[in-house]
Formats: sequence, structure tokens, C-alpha cells
Amino acid sequence: MIYPATHNIIILQNSSWNAVFRATNNRQALSGVTIDAGTPTFSLACHGLSAGNKVVFTGDELPCGITLNVVYYVISAGLTTDAFQVSATEGGSSISASGTASGTFYVAQPLNLTGYTIDADIKQINTTTQVATFTPVIIDAPNGEFKLSLTPAITEALTPKAYGYDLSLTNLSGERYYWVKGTATVQSTYSRN
Repeated sequence: MIYPATHNIIILQNSSWNAVFRATNNRQALSGVTIDAGTPTFSLACHGLSAGNKVVFTGDELPCGITLNVVYYVISAGLTTDAFQVSATEGGSSISASGTASGTFYVAQPLNLTGYTIDADIKQINTTTQVATFTPVIIDAPNGEFKLSLTPAITEALTPKAYGYDLSLTNLSGERYYWVKGTATVQSTYSRN
């Protein structure tokens, strides 16, 4: 099952709007990160990950050297039922990091979008009437990366206010999952004549 996320966006009227996303699945809250001699070990009881699995980190602040929403690979070094380490390359050595983590942070697996279609629409909040459609482009299907965009002609036609939007992913079998939803706030611009 693909679990939906919530992400609110701001769109400036009469301008281009673009954003890059990474579809993920199996998101789990990490219970901690320890760094020993520059090697980070991530703690998560019964994580179910195996060496070679791709993962991404999301959330608040992770230690320096770990980038949010970048694909890493679980490695066999330090891999237990409740802990794991990652590499920047498949079969590589552990990444190095420094500092500490704070806030809430998660690990998830990128969703392979090969064969998927993406549909994303902006709708009136009260009536759910569709008022615009994003143009989706899959950038890196195996790692779940895609881009949504709106042209100035589309954003100019939107009245400044809050709308709802959602994005669905449909696989080759016709199964549809709503992956992200949120508020799309359109703001007016004053520089045009």
C-alpha cells in the first residue's frame, strides 16, 4: 500500500511553478541515530530492511553528511534487526557524518514508478470542482523521482485563494493510489501590467 503524504504549496499567479518530488513507501519513524568514528547507525526496531535496499530520509534535521530525500543503500556492515547503516552507492562503504539529529525523522523506500502514470489536479475546496491540472514528468522512475509543473497561462487563470490538490499514481494493473494531497495557495503578483 502506498500511504499518502500531505504537502502544502504556494503558487504565484502568472508565473511558472515547478517542484520535484520523490514517491516513497514503507515510511517508518527512526528512533535514533548514533555516530561512532564518523559512521552513522540508524536505530529502528524490526525495520525489515536488507542489504542492498534503497532508502531515503525525510523529516527534520539529520546529522551533517546525510541529505534528506536522497537515495542511499542499506549495507551489510552494522545491519541488525534493529539497526542499519547506509552507503551512497550500492555495495559501497558507509557514509560519514558528524553532529546529531534532532526532531522527528523517517526512513522510507523509494517507490519504483516504472509503468506508473501520474495525475495531479487542483480543485475548489468546497465543491471539489477541478480548476487546473499539473503537468507531471517522471525523471527517475526506479528511484521514484518526478516533477510537477504549471505554466504561467494556467497560474494566471487561477483566482488568488486556497485550493485543494491531490496526486494519484496508477500502476499497469489499474490500481490507483493517492500519494500526496494538500493546499495549493495561489497568491497574486503585482509586477505585471
